[in-house]
Amino acid sequence: MTVFSAAASHAHTLVANRWCGKRSISAGLSAILLLGGLAGCAGVPAVPVSTAADTSANDKFDELTRMARDVETSGSEDTALVLYRQAVTISGRSAAAYVQLGDACLRARKFTEAIGAYRSALAINPDDAEAQLDLGTALTQRGDLVNGLAALAKAAPLVNTGAAYNRLGVAQTMAGKFAEAQETFEKGLGISPGDIDITTNLALAAALAGNADKAATLTDQVATSPAARSVHRRNLVLVLGMIGRSSHDARAVAPEGLSQSEFNILFGRAGSIRGIIDPVARAHALGTMQG
Repeated sequence: MTVFSAAASHAHTLVANRWCGKRSISAGLSAILLLGGLAGCAGVPAVPVSTAADTSANDKFDELTRMARDVETSGSEDTALVLYRQAVTISGRSAAAYVQLGDACLRARKFTEAIGAYRSALAINPDDAEAQLDLGTALTQRGDLVNGLAALAKAAPLVNTGAAYNRLGVAQTMAGKFAEAQETFEKGLGISPGDIDITTNLALAAALAGNADKAATLTDQVATSPAARSVHRRNLVLVLGMIGRSSHDARAVAPEGLSQSEFNILFGRAGSIRGIIDPVARAHALGTMQG
């Protein structure tokens, strides 16, 4: 995987998992692989209760939610979505239920339905920054970078977590805005110092921008971190390939399980990005790698 992940067909997929109370997301952004969690946790609040009928509806909502999560965990995404949609109806079409549905659609890569769900939630509660952040993610994953960036740029300062800035930085990188992306990732690190996912993303953005010294320094930080996993180390190979470092240097930071043939392909294609002038094309080339 790379911090520059891709649409469904791409091997490098931005992975972000979150299970908080009733809410969870695991999603991939196109063109850049974003590592680490999505926005901060925001549990789906219960449906307001005021009467016996409301209590019954609330119990049914909770039951459907539990069933949907269990079914989704077992791998039956389509069945889970049916239950999440029913939960929206049972809730009286609450903003929270729409967000829950949007999250499930995002995990299932049903971006159009996710966008509709988040927009429905925002129509009810325009101040829901988490829903705005998720809307930006869904728009970006569907390929609508302009509107996705606008939503993420609006939401990230309000959510104000390292993960929120990480998502914005990924979208900016996908759009070829490497300088802005680096500033955004640095804001994220200011909130979450030492976060290895954000640091890896920053290294990739710096490499795409041609800032070799900065990218190399960040690579050293990630490579020596005990938190570094295989996915981070694959990204480090890409970083060093893009800034023109030797294959020996790149092999030293590569994951142990990466075969020599896989390494050669990954490192070689990363090196070819140096010759691409257009920033958006450079980001796209990284995102479509099948390393």
